Amino acid sequence: MTRRNGFTMVEMLVVIAIAAMLLSGVLVLFQSTRAKSRDATREQHIKTLQNALALHANSRGKHPIAAVEIVLTGTDSVSTELKNIEAIAQIPLDPLNQGNYQYRYTSSDGFVYLLRYYLETNTIQGKSAGVNTAGP
Repeated sequence: MTRRNGFTMVEMLVVIAIAAMLLSGVLVLFQSTRAKSRDATREQHIKTLQNALALHANSRGKHPIAAVEIVLTGTDSVSTELKNIEAIAQIPLDPLNQGNYQYRYTSSDGFVYLLRYYLETNTIQGKSAGVNTAGP
């Protein structure tokens, strides 16, 4: 009887299947961590925008007027106004910056404004995944 060295095809397939399952689990955890990180960044950006809008209101007596909701791109009228009075050096953009994942601003009278943004997870205390708003 001769003895063969090496692995059988079945043994190799089992090892590959186990490795694939472990890798997929790691990737799922990694994606969740990335989404949580993007949400934390969004919350920080919204606070930065609120501070810039407060500076604008202090220097001009009211917030920038945008009767129709606009996407803050850095080159829109509200972004330009905030940068011109040096309330902010650069307008922060959403980490994904596409589709719903963009920061939006509206203020019909200049006294009350609404910032609208989306979160991917429920990990921010008091906030839920999906649309969220912030104001003065």
